[in-house]
Amino acid sequence: MKPVAILFSAVLGLGAAATAGDRPNVLLILADDLGFSDLSCYGSEIPTPNIDKLAAGGTKFSAFYNSARCCPSRASLFTGLHPHEAGIGSFATAQPRGDGAPSYTGHLLPDTATLAEILGDAGYTTWMIGKWHMGVPGPMERGVQNYYGYRNFLAYAGNQWDPGEYVRLPEGTKPEIDRPRGEYYATDVFNDYALEFLKEARSGDNEGKPWFLFLSHSSPHFPVQAPKKSIDRHMDTYRKGWDVLRAERLERQKKLGLMPADTPLPPRSQVPVDRDDIANGFPGENNPAWDSLPAERREDLARRMATFAAMVEHVDDGVGRIVEDLAKHGELDNTLIVFLSDNGACYEWGPFGFDGPSRKGETILHTGAQLAGMGQDHTHSSYGSGWAMLCNTPLNMYKHFCHEGGISSPLVIHWPAGVKSRAGFVPDPGHTMDIVPTVCAATGTPYPETRGGHDIKPVSGVSLLPAARGEGLAPRGIPTEHQDARGYRKGDWKIVWGKRQPDEQRWELYNLGNDRSETKNLANEKPEILKELVAEWETWARKVGADPFAKGETASNGESHTDIANKPLHLTAEIQAKRPAGVVLAHGGDRFGYALHFVKGRPAFDVRIDGEVTRVIADRPAGGHVRLVATLDEHDMTLSVDGSNPFRRASPGLIPVQPVDGLSIGFDSRSAAGDYPAPNRFNGKVLSSRTGDDRP
Repeated sequence: MKPVAILFSAVLGLGAAATAGDRPNVLLILADDLGFSDLSCYGSEIPTPNIDKLAAGGTKFSAFYNSARCCPSRASLFTGLHPHEAGIGSFATAQPRGDGAPSYTGHLLPDTATLAEILGDAGYTTWMIGKWHMGVPGPMERGVQNYYGYRNFLAYAGNQWDPGEYVRLPEGTKPEIDRPRGEYYATDVFNDYALEFLKEARSGDNEGKPWFLFLSHSSPHFPVQAPKKSIDRHMDTYRKGWDVLRAERLERQKKLGLMPADTPLPPRSQVPVDRDDIANGFPGENNPAWDSLPAERREDLARRMATFAAMVEHVDDGVGRIVEDLAKHGELDNTLIVFLSDNGACYEWGPFGFDGPSRKGETILHTGAQLAGMGQDHTHSSYGSGWAMLCNTPLNMYKHFCHEGGISSPLVIHWPAGVKSRAGFVPDPGHTMDIVPTVCAATGTPYPETRGGHDIKPVSGVSLLPAARGEGLAPRGIPTEHQDARGYRKGDWKIVWGKRQPDEQRWELYNLGNDRSETKNLANEKPEILKELVAEWETWARKVGADPFAKGETASNGESHTDIANKPLHLTAEIQAKRPAGVVLAHGGDRFGYALHFVKGRPAFDVRIDGEVTRVIADRPAGGHVRLVATLDEHDMTLSVDGSNPFRRASPGLIPVQPVDGLSIGFDSRSAAGDYPAPNRFNGKVLSSRTGDDRP
């Protein structure tokens, strides 16, 4: 195997730009925790006739990948980048991870461009409904013009029956749909808002403009909740149990051409290692046989899965109503519709699921009236690893993992004006980072090099339109990493590194061309292929700062322990950025320290003593290749830009104590040494830096 030159390239394949009059509308529909086989056009017993019609009239992909968890996948989906490049390699959080790695900041980094920003700049109106889960800043600060959805931008789940958990933005906008508790069900309201936003996108000042609508469902993520009548419809189906239904799904997949005719049903997936109460007594073991469980347990489990199926059904019903509305208004042919899921099915945490707060370790065996009330207001349940195994048929493991069951999900693309319908499945591997360049290609919209004063990271995905049209994609590798799980697919070969498993973790190797279920580890038989793929994965991981190669919090030049207490400072740095913003150097924190940084493009030098900041700042912005020199002694603070006469002010004195926080380059790793919120990452390149005295 020879290295592929375009392994990490940003190939858009835009083609000819569309004119303003024929630019397609864009409808992006994202399901949450929908498994690989949970649509009936992918083999499920869950009826999804409306999504199936889109698939029949468009294309569906058999090897489409995500980033193993909801927020990293959303970050990738919305930016066209690997999630680590976007800043959410692990999870959306209020504060950056302690090691200062930009790849794990916990929110979208400022040197990214979102799909809403890109299309909004191109004249589209932009609308979003549902779950954000990409941290703060939220949707309105990242290009969405109208929003209805989660009030908490860090929330991964919510009570679908409580309207108080959802909000209409911009602030001050009167909600167009206002249902009281008791009449409110979030999935249905999200679908209703899609129709409302489409109506508004066609009227007033918006009339004639193309629109982008992101319908980001929280269904079927736990807590599994749905109207009781909808749940009841599915009970007889799930009383059959996961063993029977897995076999039935696989047979349908073979008839659909999704799986080869000789694909065997793999063994039941393993329950990840965890506390015994959380894993329901099965840590490290395979999921139990359905018939081995007591009757009351089987009935409880059937109710959990019936609720999940009802949630999928309500998502599909909304798709049908939206498509009908588009057809009614003559918009269906020239609307690019993309339907996908953010990760594989969710095992959390054992075969019996959980109830109440996640990881509390409580699982209730529901009987009688309590059983009938499952999925209703004030309930909070998951469906567990046994059903997640069914939902990922016939793939291995689940969400959180980089095995196929964690990172494989459905993808349906429907755009009659631009992509003819195709029978069967598109075999080319794709990834959520490919959606932005696909939309850019369809709409003729260039991906920006700069935006908002920041140099924007080049897109990492590629347009999927050639694959959807039967033209194929150039060979490339698709790497993943999530909380110590790792994976890399190149052609039919895939390496994967597990976690929460009873055996010692090491790289595994599979040929997905004849073993999509990852049952035959070929690592010992094909050591050269394994070695080559591991090297390519490590090259990528170092490039994007993925664990175990996350970028550290201190300077790599050995100066992290420079003693600055009661000493004059002489700092030099050379940077490259078109419109600089963020920290170049920082040493110390919110009590004592200094920072060399940019404020609205203007170089600034901050010194903090006993919590108080003194600043000297240039009188104008600087950009391109810039050399900075800053000094501090007992009398003066100075800052020189490209050899200019220094800007000067009276010194607050020498820094009297050695700061606890070490030296950081390109960001401020912990608490802020300057007057800004940490980590305040630099948007360009720090070409060189020195904190010693280099004066002649």
